[in-house]
Amino acid sequence: GMEEAGQRLAQVVDDPNCDKSNVYWSWNGGAQTVGRWSEDGKPKGAGGSGGEIFENQQSDAVTNQDKAEKVWEFSKKAVGLSEKEMFKGGKLEKEFRP
Repeated sequence: GMEEAGQRLAQVVDDPNCDKSNVYWSWNGGAQTVGRWSEDGKPKGAGGSGGEIFENQQSDAVTNQDKAEKVWEFSKKAVGLSEKEMFKGGKLEKEFRP
């Protein structure tokens, strides 16, 4: 779970094969754990983890500007993030919106 996520982040930062910007990196196969339900009724485990890194294509849903803005707004609301708490008071967010 978290350890593997840290390893992936470190790989994307440090691996010379990942020196290309604006890329959606993925890993194929080699699941390290099997998904299952824990005793508290929550899902546990991660199918499809591990494997070799490769450059992947993002789906249309991910690259849709309207959906991205809605997800960002819902995310800010869900965690209670105010404009004051955002980097540079949300100035950058406003500059990059079309």
